Amino acid sequence: MTKISRNAPCPCGSGKKYKKCCLPRQEAEAAGKRKDSAKSLESFYAEVDELDRLSNSVPALVKAGRLEDAEAACHELLERYPDQADGLERLAEVYEARGDNEKAIEYYLKSSEFMKSHPGFDQEAIDWQMQQAERLKQK
Repeated sequence: MTKISRNAPCPCGSGKKYKKCCLPRQEAEAAGKRKDSAKSLESFYAEVDELDRLSNSVPALVKAGRLEDAEAACHELLERYPDQADGLERLAEVYEARGDNEKAIEYYLKSSEFMKSHPGFDQEAIDWQMQQAERLKQK
């Protein structure tokens, strides 16, 4: 796209100079898009921070022996972040802490299947879920 000189006739055909006709509107639109883009990036990072906070609260709750609260946090993860595997993986950790290895295995496997069927998860993460399930099967 060719850049229009500020003093050139406006391409809209009004007969005015570009700087007095369409340039201010186009600059305002561009500024609005930049502002919207910054807001969406800000919103994205806030959402990632909240996902991390909620996901990381589960091991802390498990360590404190607050398994009901940990399970509630897992269900909140599943509800609020259905496109992430955190809720499934953390739920496996809660079941393991309860000594319910069968349920823990089930959720480690669900987590690995979820990762396989959704883009963005690396093979190492999938393998780790499978290893956790295998480790519990050996017990």
